[in-house]
Amino acid sequence: MAVKPKISEEKEIYVSPYFPEYVRPKIEDPGLDETIKRLTPEKIEKAYQAVFGKDTARIKAIIETCIHCGLCAEACQWYLSYDKDPTYAPVAKVKMTVWELMKRKGKVDPGLVYNIARVAFTECNICHRCSLYCPFGLDITFIIGLVRRFCFLLGVVPQRMFEMNQAFMATLNQVWMSQSDYIDTLMWREEEGMYELKNLRVPLDKEGVEVIWYPLAAEPKAGVYHIDRIAKIFQVAGVDWTMVSFNDAWDSSNMPMFTRDFFTMQRIVKGLYENAAKLRGKKLVLTE
Repeated sequence: MAVKPKISEEKEIYVSPYFPEYVRPKIEDPGLDETIKRLTPEKIEKAYQAVFGKDTARIKAIIETCIHCGLCAEACQWYLSYDKDPTYAPVAKVKMTVWELMKRKGKVDPGLVYNIARVAFTECNICHRCSLYCPFGLDITFIIGLVRRFCFLLGVVPQRMFEMNQAFMATLNQVWMSQSDYIDTLMWREEEGMYELKNLRVPLDKEGVEVIWYPLAAEPKAGVYHIDRIAKIFQVAGVDWTMVSFNDAWDSSNMPMFTRDFFTMQRIVKGLYENAAKLRGKKLVLTE
């Protein structure tokens, strides 16, 4: 019988049945809570084989080389922010995720998938700091990325992240912004900016420029003032620049990278690169 996550209703605390030391505040997220109800042993094992079945040598090398020295922990903002709780250390995250998956060869129940998804998505920013501080240069971020890929294939992803991923799949931007609305916003911000800086321009599809600027989708959607601010900086600095209005590829945030949706993240990068190549731009400036 599958083991289900144990949640204390009185204290609103989640206690892992797999790792007794893993005690966390209770969270409610349909992307985790509801999706694990649809999992079967066959689906879980299939996802495991798809992610971990072909690259086990590299993964095992990382796991077996680790000497648990703790230097990665001192580099982790989660570990430091939670009073150096050892369950937040990068090595603990590896042990509670890929270590358990490989030890059981993917034969795990939905409850453990839930536990793994919590660790991989809500307690790690995949920032690479732990890998930089590791004396052996072990790529812990690579490991956590594989765990996220495993969870993504099963659909066990925090709802907000999954919805944003769906937006990119449909529109190539994170805010479901149509291409016509995007172009209208750029033209509007050019007009507004002219009141403060004479002859301000937000050039579109200009060829052979020094810089192509790709914004974050939230800027033309909600933080529209960023558009004319950037335009003013470029104009005052004398930069020959442009923005792109074709091919739908202009949002540089690439959120599918964080869910490890390889197909969509590659579509985004390919689109940005092809746009730049078509305009013969020399440099790309990306928000964040």
